[in-house]
This record gives sequence, structure tokens and C-alpha cells, in this order.
Amino acid sequence: MLKIIERPLAASTRTTLQSLQELIDAELNYALKVKAAKRAWDTKTSTKIKAEAFQEVRQTLALMCVGPIRCAYCEDSLADEIEHIQPKSFFPEHVFAWENYLFACGPCNAPKGSRYGIVADGKITEFVRARKDPVIPPPNGISALIDPRAEDPLEFLELDIGGITPDGSEVPATFDFLPKDTAPVDAQARAAFTIDVLGLNREVMRVARENAFGGFRARLYEYVTEKGTGTSAERLNELRDDILSTPHLTVFAEMRRQQAYLPDVKALFASAPEAETWPLVPPDT
Repeated sequence: MLKIIERPLAASTRTTLQSLQELIDAELNYALKVKAAKRAWDTKTSTKIKAEAFQEVRQTLALMCVGPIRCAYCEDSLADEIEHIQPKSFFPEHVFAWENYLFACGPCNAPKGSRYGIVADGKITEFVRARKDPVIPPPNGISALIDPRAEDPLEFLELDIGGITPDGSEVPATFDFLPKDTAPVDAQARAAFTIDVLGLNREVMRVARENAFGGFRARLYEYVTEKGTGTSAERLNELRDDILSTPHLTVFAEMRRQQAYLPDVKALFASAPEAETWPLVPPDT
């Protein structure tokens, strides 16, 4: 998971979102706002103006995706669902907030659902509203789920890609995401919650990241080899773009960050230092 770079929406789309949000905000109490939010979201494309606005929302979220329109969370599956980072059933005030959207896949979006928690003193307090529970707002506090629109996930998470320790011991890779061991205690708790809620260490994800590691290493080797033969800048750009359009770019980011423990990878980056600063997330252009 990498930090998403913001792209602007057209003023007309912003206005449409704001108008929809104002209808919710005008309700008299929280419970009514929750009902209005569900109704408004379910009919968000019911008119031409709203449909055009959400077409642009989807197109812009796709442009913000990491790699080839992949889920902002797992980076494996096609991103095709507008995800509310803060659950719409708990936060009616953010249902039409552009900053609360990202593109996700069904396998990540469905289990996340309305799971929500807050963090304090290294502990997560999860808020649950059962079907017949009173419709009350969640408690105030710092959201436990990492928000890749506003935060850099790699400040919370690290990927176990193994390597060689300073004393020469070889550490096998698991390709699991782990809380970053140098992060503050609350950040580690948030990392663990995010990994659990999104199922980031599902076996299929772990295997995919392991395969991606081998693929990135092979592609970087190809880049270095052709660079050494004096190939054209155009060809090198093609090879670079091939790397940057591959799923699981967090694996490549971690290869850059952890290269000190990966001698073969470090040698490749030494031969192609420009690869250490290639932008992994599309910039706003």
C-alpha cells in the first residue's frame, strides 16, 4: 500500500458532490442523516448531472491508482469500486467528500465494510453497530485504519522480504505485511488493525507479492543489462515503464527501502541509481 497522490476534480463535479452532501447535512439529527446518506448514495447516478459527476469521480480515482488501475489497498485486483475510507454508515457527513474516496477491489472492500475503530495508547477500540442497535455516532478519536489518501502507509507498515543480516545470517522472506517495528506504538496498532481488516496477508496476496519480488528483480536486471550495452534512452524508458506498470509496486518500494539487506538487489540499484527515485504513484499532471 502506497500513498495516493491527489488529483483535482472539475469544479462542476465538486459542486454536485457538495449539493448532495448538503441535503444530508440539513437533516435534524444523526440518525436521520444516516438514512438520508444511504438514500442519497443509492441514487447517486439517478440523474444525468449526478451520473456525469460520478463518471468523473471514477475516472479520476482510476488515474490516481498505483500501477495498472489496481486496488489502493492490496494492489493485486482490479480497482472498480468507490471505497469510503471512513464508512458511510457511520460518517454521513463524509459520504460525498472527495477526500473520503479511493478505488478498491471487491475482495478488500467487502470484508472492510463498516469496520471502524479508534486508537489510543496502543490499543484499538472497535465500534460496532448491530442491526437493532441505536443509531448513534462512533466515538471521537484517531481512526485505526490507515488512510492512503492522507498518510504514507510505509510509515506504518513494512513488508518482510527477508535478506542478509549484518552478521551474515540469511533471513527467509515471508512476504507478509508487518507493523513497522520502529513506528510509535499507536502506529503499530493501526498497522495491525489495517492488515487484519483488509486481509492483506491472505495467502493469495502473500504468493502474489513473492512472485512480484522475483519479477521486479528480473526486470531491473534486464534494465541494468541493457543500460550497460548502451541501449537507447527510449528503450530504457520502455523498460522503466514496464516496471512501473506492474502490480504490487509496494514490493518494489520495499526493495528500494530494504536494499541494504539484499546484496543482489543493492548491486542492481548501484548500477541504475535513477531507479531509486522513479515515482511509483502517478503524479498530478
